[in-house]
Amino acid sequence: MSRTSPGTGAGKEGTGMNAADEPVDVYDRLADAMDALPSGFTRTPSGLEMKLLRLVFTPEEARVASTLTRTPETAAEIAKRLGLDEAEVTVLLESMIPRRMVRADTLALETGVKGLGKVEAKPGQEPGAESVKRYRLSPFLVGWYESFLQETRPESTEFARVYEQYVIQGGGEKIFNPRPGPQGVIPYRGSLKPEWLEREPHNDIDAHFERHDRFLVIECVCKKEKAAAHGHSCALPIKRCGFVGMPPVVPLSENVIGREEAIKLWNELDGIGTMVVEGFYGFTMGAEAPQFVGGCHCCGCCCSILNAARLAPLEETIQRANYRAVKDYDKCHSCGECVRRCQFFAHEATDAMPVYHPEKCVGCGSCGQGCPTGALHLEPVSEDEWFHVPSSFTEWEERRLEGQEGQETKK
Repeated sequence: MSRTSPGTGAGKEGTGMNAADEPVDVYDRLADAMDALPSGFTRTPSGLEMKLLRLVFTPEEARVASTLTRTPETAAEIAKRLGLDEAEVTVLLESMIPRRMVRADTLALETGVKGLGKVEAKPGQEPGAESVKRYRLSPFLVGWYESFLQETRPESTEFARVYEQYVIQGGGEKIFNPRPGPQGVIPYRGSLKPEWLEREPHNDIDAHFERHDRFLVIECVCKKEKAAAHGHSCALPIKRCGFVGMPPVVPLSENVIGREEAIKLWNELDGIGTMVVEGFYGFTMGAEAPQFVGGCHCCGCCCSILNAARLAPLEETIQRANYRAVKDYDKCHSCGECVRRCQFFAHEATDAMPVYHPEKCVGCGSCGQGCPTGALHLEPVSEDEWFHVPSSFTEWEERRLEGQEGQETKK
């Protein structure tokens, strides 16, 4: 089974596929399959989503991936449906895993987080009924979008520019809009009371650092996207994303760092003050419990989600925390630190003291952490406003799909 570069449409050997007999709608079918996932893949009037798919998936990969769903299946089941050789299909599926075009779930895995599907079986593990690898389609975001931009390649500039136009034309609608979101705001460390953390353990970053002794930290893909599209990005640090706990068997490396180094880096990023922490909750990666799995320090200048949240109605783009800043104007000395820190314009500079707009607050707590007089702090929102985080990955997917159905009903 030979490979070709993405989007070339060249023929394939050994699969019965070539330029002449390959259905012209293979990418259409893949777009529909992506859109059927809980994360969605919005269709645009100009078909920009098709350009993104052609830049990433070869026709051969698109044919196989277009038949996958969110339900894990074995390579044998997939090959039988396609009428292809199982060994060849397995090789193709495995080649797509590192690029996050396909996700593999093996039941008996040690990952450091219960239920978090990794892509490799344990070394020396004999295949059996409980350890057969199963494959499911990976979403666009969080998924193959990030993987494609992690490496610099000839198509990066075109991909980044097409992606930005895709978002402008409404491509983020199904990704950002349905609740619960794929990611959500995590309040700054030290801004929540212990009893609040007990109610929402996914906000407990300290507990996350205690659970693991090594962490995967990677470069910000949004900064890379901006650099690819425009030739430059902001001056903030690029290595600031992930902090995903790794099992002890994973060796330390440039991107896998020890606990002490990870905490030091996290504190340095917190200290910048102008970045919002977006946590994964684990749901986009398959965790079975709503604990903090990893997160990114996101800046409004580069982050796709924060940019969308600042340009569109807040409730349609970002999953806010269940907290809101409260301001004591009597303590405010008009230093302007809250204005500098806030990425959502909740604090407005005036000729007098800064004015606070609580309806714009996402509950990150950065303003309170930086306020030298203690004029700002977080408080829980009302029970009517409280967002209940799903208790499992399955519930997260089902609620996302229900939200998408609700969107379609409103149209």
